[in-house]
Amino acid sequence: MINLKVNKLQGEVVIPPSKSLAHRALVLASMAKQEVVINNISYSNDILATISCLKNLGINITMLEDSVVVKPSKIKKVADLNCKESGTTLRFMIPYALLQSEEIKIDGENRLKVRPIDDYFKMFKDNDVSYQYDGKLPLTIKGSLKAGIYEMPGNVSSQFISGLLLTLPFIKGDSKIVITTKLESKPYVDMTVKIAKEFGIQIEEDNNVYYIKGEQEVNISSYYVEGDYSQAAFFLVANALGAELKLKGLRRSKMQGDEAIIDILESLGITFDNDFKAIKRDLKPQVISLAQNPDLAPILGVLLSSIEGESRLVDLERLAYKESNRLESTKEMLEQVGVNVEAINNTLIVRGPSNYKEGYIKAYNDHRIVMASAILALKTKSLFIDEIKPVNKSFPNFFTIYKEIGGKVYE
Repeated sequence: MINLKVNKLQGEVVIPPSKSLAHRALVLASMAKQEVVINNISYSNDILATISCLKNLGINITMLEDSVVVKPSKIKKVADLNCKESGTTLRFMIPYALLQSEEIKIDGENRLKVRPIDDYFKMFKDNDVSYQYDGKLPLTIKGSLKAGIYEMPGNVSSQFISGLLLTLPFIKGDSKIVITTKLESKPYVDMTVKIAKEFGIQIEEDNNVYYIKGEQEVNISSYYVEGDYSQAAFFLVANALGAELKLKGLRRSKMQGDEAIIDILESLGITFDNDFKAIKRDLKPQVISLAQNPDLAPILGVLLSSIEGESRLVDLERLAYKESNRLESTKEMLEQVGVNVEAINNTLIVRGPSNYKEGYIKAYNDHRIVMASAILALKTKSLFIDEIKPVNKSFPNFFTIYKEIGGKVYE
């Protein structure tokens, strides 16, 4: 059991590089016919999973302190793949593995074993790919990805669509992906299209149809991964709660979907200066849809608990399939410290202001519950949590930074 204590957080925080962009950059760089250097990369467990899978498919990758060098390689099976706990790695590696024709087994760990992959089954059928899957990983596949028309409903995980967008440009023949209903988590698909363009890959989108020419070539030799708004969200909310943190490494590029955290916080009554310090805090309750940004739910739940009145986070269907059932684990996190909160019909209802108390939080091996709890300690001054190691999945030095800016961690 770990005791987190904090009275005030202040200082400077360098935001780690975007995990979402790094996953995509690694896949794109692996397809280049020349060496590509990816700068400003952090070796979280998820990124290590993608690097390991690419190496097991024959890609020559050299890991330096904060960059990787990807050399031209032929894709071939060297070993089976283990995606660890990374959903992005899994959804990207399934079509990528079909760029070679040997049978390959794709596995994972913990909740990743049961995260849905059904939306790729039609792709297997259309490509004459043989597969074995018993409702949970491992998945065994054998076959080759072919150009063609891929239809997908808009409520699938954006990672399925991005996985195809990162793979189809490199095979013979043109393809298109047709989204048959309104696309959820569209900012993550937009991110894939934008970074592909930076690597020289053209993908056109028109009315929910993505047009992909085949046999394209990467024409970049280096790429810089910008700071991660998904991780910055924890410190931005800390500032909204009274911390005085200067945040470095963020760009207002509109590349990342979770950059929407700035707009959300401004809608709640927060104004930031150029260093992302809060210069005005006039918090008002709101109803906030997170259909496009579900990962922000835990930390926004923390913020809403401090606002007088009833606020709601809605459109949280995707939270059931995260590292934990994140709707339920977020509700439980808040309940344990005295917050009046309900979870009904994919909605988190938070009524504040809260009479906070010191509580015990179960992390459920979920990195975002752990980091949200650390910021929640600003309100409780002290709380207990069963584990903090899950942050290694996305933000390995989170607690190093936390202690540098005033937080205390007692194990």
